[in-house]
Amino acid sequence: MAENKSESKGKEEKLDGEIQKLMDSSKELPKKKRRFKKRWILIPLIILALVFFVMRILGGANKGGFPVVTDELKKGDVRNVLTLSGPVSGTDSADVTSGLHAQVTELYVKEGDKVEKGQALAKLNPHDVEQALALAENQVELAKANREEALKNAQSSYAKAAQALQSAQADYNRKAELYQGGDISQADFEQAQSALKDASAAMQAFTVKGGKVSVGDSYDIQIQNAEKELEKAKDKINDTTLTSPISGTVTRVNTKVGQFADSQENQKRSLFTIENLDTLELEIGVSEYTIGKISVGQKATIRADIMGDKTAEGEVVSISPSGELKSEGGTERVIPTKIRIDGAASGLISGITAKADILLEEAKDSYVVPISALISQDDGGSAIAFVKDGIVHFSPVNTGVESDISVAVSPKNADDPYFAEGSHYITTPDSNITDGMPVREASVTDLPSSGGAAASAASNAESSASSGAGGSSGAAAGTGSESAAE
Repeated sequence: MAENKSESKGKEEKLDGEIQKLMDSSKELPKKKRRFKKRWILIPLIILALVFFVMRILGGANKGGFPVVTDELKKGDVRNVLTLSGPVSGTDSADVTSGLHAQVTELYVKEGDKVEKGQALAKLNPHDVEQALALAENQVELAKANREEALKNAQSSYAKAAQALQSAQADYNRKAELYQGGDISQADFEQAQSALKDASAAMQAFTVKGGKVSVGDSYDIQIQNAEKELEKAKDKINDTTLTSPISGTVTRVNTKVGQFADSQENQKRSLFTIENLDTLELEIGVSEYTIGKISVGQKATIRADIMGDKTAEGEVVSISPSGELKSEGGTERVIPTKIRIDGAASGLISGITAKADILLEEAKDSYVVPISALISQDDGGSAIAFVKDGIVHFSPVNTGVESDISVAVSPKNADDPYFAEGSHYITTPDSNITDGMPVREASVTDLPSSGGAAASAASNAESSASSGAGGSSGAAAGTGSESAAE
């Protein structure tokens, strides 16, 4: 018997030594690049699994039943949080452009200046525009002069035609009397009759309005077109002074003195960008698989590097009615969503990337256990393996709000004698655990030295996993969660 105990002790010391080597090597991992963070989280879990393996090996050599790790059932809070990131911008913005091929002669503002609606931003050289205005004015005068000349000619021609008609009418009347008396021939009469018809036809070629002759509409159309061009030229004169269309802050100046307004440096789309930074917006892309959990009015906590440890409060204000591709060549779609932020109090600025933690659901003062403690049952439900007096008791439970690592639970049976605050439950039951079997408890803090170190490392890994879930989301979509046991 002593020999068996000695052999068992030797195995335990040997395995403890191997585990300690793993622990020592894992300490060097933080010195590596951040891309090994996931490995750092996994190593303590591997160590914990080795501890379980050791306990199972030693379980046959020690009395007290199958070894299990337990913890006390406690109340706490569970928060299911969706973490997304996106660009920050002003709620109202405007780009100032110019189509004039004119040089910038003066700049009145710089980036960061606050401006009012209608305030002058820059002055352009008006020389070419003034020449175009003078030409447009000449075209209007020319069109009017052409109309006046045409009208004079029409009036002169109309007077002559009227006189010719009057003479033709008098000649026809005289010859008609003579023809009836037989004093002239029929040929003379018909000649007078034809001359009258020609004179009448000539009068029909004139346009008479209000008893006065006028020229055709084409002259009026020419004048109207020339006047329109003149108005455009006048507007361009006004456009040589660039003004702000909104009140806000100048966030971009993409021009300089001497540069042509219609040929901006670096192919910028606007000469100036004005934004209202008193109220900011964070635009995020919510995955089509998650958008059903988002609604207008939901609160969000905003974080960004520029804010340090501080946070700002936000609110979902709009959800696009249509989605767009998350990435080129992909199939998943995201829905553009905007979160309103109090910019004056947040310390945020436009153009940076920030993260929003949107609270999807929360359970306060609830019984909280790690998800690993849940046991799937044949009916599709879940149970927790409680340990009392060294015996396992399966208690069916209802699950509630779930984070990445924890879940809120409640007993299915209100009079369950084992489901109570302070009761011991198995934190990670395996398939060998059955209802009613005898077990030997070992809490996380009761494990051997190597096991205790592994448990501590596992606890750190769980903490890292929780914070990582809340802060590693991509630009399109990501999920995170938080839990805290009292």
